[in-house]
Formats: sequence, C-alpha cells, structure tokens
Amino acid sequence: MRNLTIWQAAAIASEVGLALAAAVLVGTFAGLWLDGRFANELPVFTIAGALVGLAAGVLSIAQLVPYLTRPRKE
Repeated sequence: MRNLTIWQAAAIASEVGLALAAAVLVGTFAGLWLDGRFANELPVFTIAGALVGLAAGVLSIAQLVPYLTRPRKE
C-alpha cells in the first residue's frame, strides 16, 4: 500500500462511505416506490431494495478499494 497523506486517506474513506450510502438509499427508495405502486401492506420491496442496495454498495467498494490503494507509478 502506498503512503497516503491524511487528506488522501480521508478522501478514500469518504468515497467508500458515500458509495455504500448512495447504493443503499437508491435501493431503499426504489423499494418504497414499488411498495407504494403495488400498495403492499408489508414493506417487502423496501427491504429487498435495501438489501440489493447493500449488496451493490459492497460490490462497488470491493472494486473501488484496490483501485484507490494500488501503488503509484513513478
């Protein structure tokens, strides 16, 4: 792993956090919309959307972290 300044490390951490949060929020709101559209009594689509968003966020982070932490070419 390369040597990072405090600002670079903070940027990586915030990018990882935002990627996860955005994916979960998109999945959750899509599920809320589907639950409202089909008038479900139980929040089936909301829960499924949140879980799919969580999986998408974790996959996104798994692809992002190696890219961000690879050694610099000099």
